[in-house]
Amino acid sequence: MDRTIAGFDQLARFWLERAPARGVVARLDESIERALRDHDYPPAVKTILRHLAGAAVLLASNLKQPATIVLQAQGSGDVPLLCVEATQALTFRAYANVRSEAKVADDATLADLVDRGGKGRFILTIDPDVGQMYQGIVAMEYATVAENLQSYLSNSQQTDTRVWLREDGEALEACLLERLPDHATGDDMKAWDQLVAAMDGTFEQPFMPFPYSEWLNFTFASDDVRLHPAQPVAFACPCSMSRVLNALKLVGAEELMPLAQERGSIDTRCEFCGQSYQVSQASLIELFANSSASTAPGSQTLQ
Repeated sequence: MDRTIAGFDQLARFWLERAPARGVVARLDESIERALRDHDYPPAVKTILRHLAGAAVLLASNLKQPATIVLQAQGSGDVPLLCVEATQALTFRAYANVRSEAKVADDATLADLVDRGGKGRFILTIDPDVGQMYQGIVAMEYATVAENLQSYLSNSQQTDTRVWLREDGEALEACLLERLPDHATGDDMKAWDQLVAAMDGTFEQPFMPFPYSEWLNFTFASDDVRLHPAQPVAFACPCSMSRVLNALKLVGAEELMPLAQERGSIDTRCEFCGQSYQVSQASLIELFANSSASTAPGSQTLQ
């Protein structure tokens, strides 16, 4: 079957005519392979990053304005940071910090990787292009991305939300189902439980790359599924020299200028896509000269 028709590297929103729920489904394939291509991560780390990417894309589809969704798992374990960023345009990038001495088991869970002591944190950030950033931080109580995310969403949004994530080779299939507000009667809750059970049953089956229309109608056979047009999902990294210079500005001249004088330049790379950047000593001198000129007298805060 044609992979575009089957919905690979696409996302589609849907709602059910006779049931109190709406949802979104996505399949990541070549996009996630590209996101991980330049990294030599252990298999378990790649698995968790695929799951975080699927979850982040689902959430990004709900953004109402230009913004970035950031999902992070942090702790003191062998992998102290896993991070995925996704935009309202349904582009994403992924990164993990793996300790050099780490020996990661192929079947390690999210909790195993981040913090075996149970002190890891799960962080969701919404960073709009215009306006105030929002960040929610919760204890990482569960072993999987899906369980941590749906617990966070259900508690923060005060409505039932379920998340399903599964792999088939390099591909990742993701689904988010949300109970509609103001549908908390006994009959509505019973209908919701039936919808969740139906999706549980589908995700217990082998991965079936059917078109979304067939896949959802198979799952919700007793409901009329209404499907929005599919949208493409892609890997994209917005790194640039200007962003690199802004980051170096925060490090400061005191630390960077001796290195630049010794080596002639500062070499750095984007942790997400692997792109290399070289900043000459002359560029650093200009950067910090301009920075000093834009700082108010008596202030050490960069403007």
